[in-house]
Amino acid sequence: QVLGAGRPAPLGAMPLKFYGISVPISVVLASMYFYWITRDKGDRRPKGKQFKDLDVVVHHKPTSCKLQAGRGDLLHLHYTGYLKSSGQQFETSRDQSEPYVFKLGTCNDKTKAKPECIKGFEKGVSGMCAGEKRKVTIPPSLGYGKKGREPDIPPDDSLVYHIEMVDIDSFN
Repeated sequence: QVLGAGRPAPLGAMPLKFYGISVPISVVLASMYFYWITRDKGDRRPKGKQFKDLDVVVHHKPTSCKLQAGRGDLLHLHYTGYLKSSGQQFETSRDQSEPYVFKLGTCNDKTKAKPECIKGFEKGVSGMCAGEKRKVTIPPSLGYGKKGREPDIPPDDSLVYHIEMVDIDSFN
């Protein structure tokens, strides 16, 4: 590079002119961009709409899982059910000395008072391993729906179950 009268340009010289105002402008633009991408967008669901899918959170997974709960298996588990709206407990198996036992995929109760008769409960325990603990949130569409279950479950309320799988007996 040659500068003026045949003198070489010093190393590190900038070929473009630097304007001092460009630093504050860059800071403002970067701040606006950061605000834009991190702003709280709020709940994007329309008002009055509820979630329709099951929400399953695994709290504890055993180190080894040789058998997962499937249709037709006899499940031994403890559970506690809460209303999502108020947090009030409406049902538990922990009062009993023995875990609650039922066959996955069958419902022998026409009143739907038992948890295995709730579609969301059945989906929530499917695939569990012995020793696993889950929190399953069931929307009304997979729970008791528009009717609820008098006197303890109001209409259109979501259910939250804390489930601990004690044992699985598989006959397949």
